[in-house]
Amino acid sequence: MVTTKGEGIHFMKIILDWCSPKVARMMMDDLDFYIADTTDNESVRDSIKMIRELIYMKAEENLEIEAEEAEFKTASEIIAEQRKLGKPE
Repeated sequence: MVTTKGEGIHFMKIILDWCSPKVARMMMDDLDFYIADTTDNESVRDSIKMIRELIYMKAEENLEIEAEEAEFKTASEIIAEQRKLGKPE
């Protein structure tokens, strides 16, 4: 039986509840290399590959969010500095 995308997302959530994103990616890389690439079981192979892809997509999304937050923080600091320049002491 093939794992559905909903089941894959639930599986990913459980992994990320117990592991850091970096450890989760390394674990899925190992599962992909040692099991998915060697098994004849298409369901197991497809499930591992799907969950690995979901974890990597989540990691990329988190990096984008962190970059946006850093950019916003920098912009907020610049605005605060400009406001200080305009105020008489």
